[in-house]
Amino acid sequence: MDTGKCIHYEGIMRNSCKAGVNYHEKFGKDDGIACRMPCFEYQTIPAHGRGTYVKHGEPTIRKEINRHGAVVIPCELRQAPTQEQVEADRIESDAHMEKTFAALRVAGEWRVKPKPKADRAEIVECPVCKGRLHLSQSAYNGHVWGKCETADCVSWME
Repeated sequence: MDTGKCIHYEGIMRNSCKAGVNYHEKFGKDDGIACRMPCFEYQTIPAHGRGTYVKHGEPTIRKEINRHGAVVIPCELRQAPTQEQVEADRIESDAHMEKTFAALRVAGEWRVKPKPKADRAEIVECPVCKGRLHLSQSAYNGHVWGKCETADCVSWME
């Protein structure tokens, strides 16, 4: 969660936000949809002119016409997060990343280099919860996939 990003935003790959706003019905179906969405607030960095997310309390450049020249369509359900929500989300994200890195270290030791001649799979002890961590490595590209059986533990795919 970023300051300046609506708390309901679920990503452009989804059809709607957490508040139930259908992105394509509200903001259009063509390629410029993200430019018309009011889900983000940006500021411009003068040194290179590119936009960045605002920090709490900073002014934005959000106007009726955004930095790409597209008309922004207002959304009555848009809600920016509080600083407390942003900080809580960062703490949660950092904790999740620590768990993921612990599992990736185990997967890195398990991985065969160079890539194996045949796909391989094994179940090992999860370093996070001590449950069962399923690992598999592709013979095609050497990538490792992992998923713990414990709900809300770790999973990834390279």
